[in-house]
Amino acid sequence: MADDIAAVLRGNRGNMAGKPIAPGRIGLMIGLVLLMLAVLVWFYPSVSDFKAENPSWNGARDFIDDFQVSPLDSFDALPGTSEETSLIIVPYVTFSSADLDRLEGYVGSGGRLVVLDDYGFGNQILEHLGLEVRFSGSQLLDPLFNHKNKNLPRMLNFAAVPATRGVESLVLNHATSLENAPVDRVVAWSSYFSFSDEDQDGEWGEGEARGPLPVIARFELSDGELLLVADPSILISGMLDMDDNRQFLQNIVEGQAFLDQSHLPDVPLDEAKAALRLTRGALATVWGMVGLILLVLALALRPIWYNRGGQDG
Repeated sequence: MADDIAAVLRGNRGNMAGKPIAPGRIGLMIGLVLLMLAVLVWFYPSVSDFKAENPSWNGARDFIDDFQVSPLDSFDALPGTSEETSLIIVPYVTFSSADLDRLEGYVGSGGRLVVLDDYGFGNQILEHLGLEVRFSGSQLLDPLFNHKNKNLPRMLNFAAVPATRGVESLVLNHATSLENAPVDRVVAWSSYFSFSDEDQDGEWGEGEARGPLPVIARFELSDGELLLVADPSILISGMLDMDDNRQFLQNIVEGQAFLDQSHLPDVPLDEAKAALRLTRGALATVWGMVGLILLVLALALRPIWYNRGGQDG
């Protein structure tokens, strides 16, 4: 039996080697492979931090769905009237001058700008707005008041403002702290046992700032509001239900809310998804549909043209 199967296989290989594959079939096979890859990329979820499409522990899918927040790919998509809206930014990509001007105009016209940062580019925004407060960029550690370990500090000291309504404790994840924040603007502090690990050795050292340290601050700017949170991880799925994190987020997204996606770094998968979205948008136009129909006809008729050319020769 095995000899018979081997003989059949040898015969098939011989037939395939002796008969060339038509160019039309090669093009069709390549097209099918590309289509399968496009479908795979389209439906495979993003795995990037804070991305709205990422359903994993480090993504923002649950935040988007639970609080009905709209992902924002460009500041140009912001509504003309910013009153009763919130724009949430995780600034891991530098801002252009136009971006900074757009944010200043958003706050000035009555919007609530929420900047969640730890080691990103949030200080660009603060400098542009003329504020002295800064994200320190050093990790906040708390060896006593924490969730499981000192990298997850627990906040227990809050000012009575709308953003902290119903909030008794928050858990942060590899957070930083705020510097030069006026005391009357601070909304939340870390514990007395916390410290800013400036030399990154995991232990408090001489000269390193000790708690309580400000981690959330609120500023009124023109007709709008600026809220600074020294940890963007508070909104990811893995942190959403720790302590009162969910209640805090509910407080700051009242009204129409947007989560900026344009200042998050893109991995190749995200870039491929963006290219597919552009392609789908182009195909949705009249000329795009005409081009697609012509391409399908060309692929379908190519074998006929190929065979006719062979007969004419």
